[in-house]
Amino acid sequence: MKSYLISFILIVSSQTLGQSYSSQRASLKTAGLLERRGDIDGAIAIYKGILDNDPGHHSSIQKLKSIYMNYQRYDEGIKFLRGRLAKESNNIKIYAELGEFHYLNDQQKEAAAVWSKGLSKFKNNRSVYRIMVSIYGKYGLDDDLNTILKKGRKRFGQAFLSYESGVYYQARRIYDKAMDQFILHLIHEPNQNGVIERRILLMSDQEDALPIIEKKLINASKQRPGKVLNILSGFHFKQQDYQKAYEVKSEWSSLGKKDLNEWLTFANDLRKERQYKHSINAYNYILEKKIDGNFAGKVLLGLAQTFEDQIVPANEQDLIPYFFDNNIFFEDPFQIYSSISRDHLSSSLELYDSMLVSLKKSPLLAEAYFKLGEIKYRILQDFDQAYMLFNRALKNNPDKKLRLKIILRISDVLIARGQSKEALGFLKRQLKQNPIPSIELKKILVHFLIDDPDSTIQIVNESMFNISPLDGSFNDLMELKNFLTKYYSTNDEDKVAFTHFLKAEHYLRQKKIGDAIRELVYINTELKSSKIIPLTNLRLSLLYYRLKDFDNALKFAFSLDKTEFADKGIILSGQIYENKILDIEKALVQYMRILDEYPSSIFSEPIRYHIRDIKQLES
Repeated sequence: MKSYLISFILIVSSQTLGQSYSSQRASLKTAGLLERRGDIDGAIAIYKGILDNDPGHHSSIQKLKSIYMNYQRYDEGIKFLRGRLAKESNNIKIYAELGEFHYLNDQQKEAAAVWSKGLSKFKNNRSVYRIMVSIYGKYGLDDDLNTILKKGRKRFGQAFLSYESGVYYQARRIYDKAMDQFILHLIHEPNQNGVIERRILLMSDQEDALPIIEKKLINASKQRPGKVLNILSGFHFKQQDYQKAYEVKSEWSSLGKKDLNEWLTFANDLRKERQYKHSINAYNYILEKKIDGNFAGKVLLGLAQTFEDQIVPANEQDLIPYFFDNNIFFEDPFQIYSSISRDHLSSSLELYDSMLVSLKKSPLLAEAYFKLGEIKYRILQDFDQAYMLFNRALKNNPDKKLRLKIILRISDVLIARGQSKEALGFLKRQLKQNPIPSIELKKILVHFLIDDPDSTIQIVNESMFNISPLDGSFNDLMELKNFLTKYYSTNDEDKVAFTHFLKAEHYLRQKKIGDAIRELVYINTELKSSKIIPLTNLRLSLLYYRLKDFDNALKFAFSLDKTEFADKGIILSGQIYENKILDIEKALVQYMRILDEYPSSIFSEPIRYHIRDIKQLES
């Protein structure tokens, strides 16, 4: 019987409670509707009615305070809050809000008295100081703010609320005081330097704040260099004064600060900003320390990436594709521009190489060896060193994607060393393990360079049956087949000319540009009736262009008139006039020839846009 009674009471209570919650939700919805319609008194009555039944109903309390504040019904708000204070005498927030209502009601003395009482009552509670700093800041009560900060710092430490007050002064554009507070925080709360640094750098977006920030940081760094110099370096970096940023960072480190992760971030950021000299110096600084493992691998990759970022393929600066661009069978891997100082590069590579030798096991080791090999191959043309480095990369368990890159590059190096037959054997062994189209294409390239064209055509035909037309390499094969079919014929002179052309392509792969030009010039002078003459002259013009021999480049470009490459020759001559000889008028004359004489050329539209861009720049 007893248990039945208890169950009955619980059921009735839960039903009553459910009805109460449902009723409150309906009442709140009605009050919100009345408020939106402008019936403020009706809304207030509903909220008060809810509080009569449930005095602690949080949502109704907040709604009432918001209405009294927003509609400037300060007297009612004061009365309401005093009633709440009588019930919740230990509620810090009510003291702050009550004082705020008095202040807005032009009752400054009453406001000060309430705030003072709250501060006295809760003097050992950090929250009351935080709340009051926010309120004093909100209404620009600087004297009161200073007073409360002094009191708080006597109790809780010299940096108490320095961040909050710094944000307040920053918002009011009082930059000197904001910096004083932020520096105070830096000195006494070093674990939160990142937050302060972001604040200072954000403030530096305001031009009038710059001299103040710099002066304050410099003065502070003299007194507390270990805690401020790194922030000063970040400031200089943001202002793009990278030299100063590097010098200050080095000064910071000379104090015994050896945060190499910090230096790695700095080096990476310099690289992203294309400050390659400083970036290389920063990576070298780290490499001079005793580091190993994965971290050392990251540093080496960063340094290698800095070198790599300065290698720009020459064809990126061309207006149009001139010579089988992006076709594996005709590309020149050495056609690059590099802004790297040879001396700087050599000294850095020595350090890089010594670190690689000292590293034992790192998942990044294979990639580090590969990147160094790329620099030796593409920039320095040190093929022996490159070959050794690529082989080391291959032996250090590269992932599948990197392994393929290494295999293809080893074959390139062997070709460059004049060991094309060894390259062919290497590729055939790799194909047995990995029948991948890109390796197959590289094998065909070697055949193309060293075999007779008939054999190459047969190999190309066989490969085209094994490679899907959807594969990107299929187009390269088609272009090669068309090239062979077009220029290698039964005519003896064509065959001889074709052989010399292939020799030139082979020499280019060995970085023997002079020998390549001699072969092409021989075709031009001794085999003038051969089909391949226009293509030979186009190749000669491009090679002289890369060698900065612009007179010869123009001579062979002009020789392409009335050939199938006439439009390319005209555009190339215009590009030389525009970018190298800096004669815009002559460049425009050439470009206009495309529109006037070759309107059906596939390059007419790009040239039309280019002409428009030039004229807009001139105007």
